Amino acid sequence: MKFLVLIKLKCNILFRKHFLELLLLLFSPRTKFIIILSQNLDKHIVLYQKEIFSTYNHKQYNSKFIKDIAA
Repeated sequence: MKFLVLIKLKCNILFRKHFLELLLLLFSPRTKFIIILSQNLDKHIVLYQKEIFSTYNHKQYNSKFIKDIAA
């Protein structure tokens, strides 16, 4: 299930990134609309990084727990 969430977030990030790059060709970076889109992209990047960290943290915790049981 986490894998699907990560894929969905990554696709959203890529779409927003390409859309923002396209709009930056047409508009100034100081435009209110561009700033809002950039902040939205940042929000999705943070969510993606949190999901990756929680997956990594979960794997580290489980491997440590198994080593404690085996010892």
